[in-house]
Amino acid sequence: MGIIQPTNKSVLALKGLHLYHTARSNCAARVRLLLEEKELAWTSHHIDLGKKENISEEYFGINPKGVVPTLVHDGEVVVESNDILVYLEENYPDPGFRDMPDSLQPEIDYWLQQSGDLHLPAIKTFQYYKINAALLPKTEEEEALYNKLQKDPDMAAFHSKHSQGKSFTEDDANGAIALLDAAFIMMNEAISDGGYIVGDAYTLADISWSPTITTLISGGFNFGPYPEVERWYETILERPQFQEAVIEWRKKATYAAGVDPTISGPAPATQN
Repeated sequence: MGIIQPTNKSVLALKGLHLYHTARSNCAARVRLLLEEKELAWTSHHIDLGKKENISEEYFGINPKGVVPTLVHDGEVVVESNDILVYLEENYPDPGFRDMPDSLQPEIDYWLQQSGDLHLPAIKTFQYYKINAALLPKTEEEEALYNKLQKDPDMAAFHSKHSQGKSFTEDDANGAIALLDAAFIMMNEAISDGGYIVGDAYTLADISWSPTITTLISGGFNFGPYPEVERWYETILERPQFQEAVIEWRKKATYAAGVDPTISGPAPATQN
């Protein structure tokens, strides 16, 4: 979607970079990661999804799907995390994260597209089956308000699967895993030379995908068949920008939810 015209006009007065985000979202984390890599100053507007702070006319007026992240840059509103990455790269090109030959630019775009296309049917479905549906139930009132505000048919269909006490099924999870396996087979091959996803440079493709690995690890996804992906992820995990943008933010939100901030799954009871 990229740049949109919000119905909540209050954000048009914001100056500088403002990010509406939540701590554990891989989509929000990839934007925080790029902001850290570019050393850009930004103002945090944390949306607590556990408290359903996104289910309001005010926030749907900023992001028409009611999701995070949303970037506001001097009153310009940008939605969809990978579109935000491209927007930031174009507006703040130094340091650059697609400084590759023209012949490789389509590969970066491919992996950004894959990251976005797989989010709802694969990444989010897997996580909701494993963790999120149990952590984020809606009351009848919250469901009614969400159904009133949500105009996107795909988002409405997704959230209907865990409404009124229903849950995502094993078939849903298996379908998500099949999609993820297909993507990671390709990624494992792409980085089999010991480099990054596209060529030998750290690019937007790596910035987009690496927080997703963190998220999937927390849900127990099996990366054993993909040793090159594991090797690549461990390399990125060592970056201080990744620690700040992804791991540290997850720590801020996980104790209250009973989830281990080391991203390894449910926390011991003593941490609650």
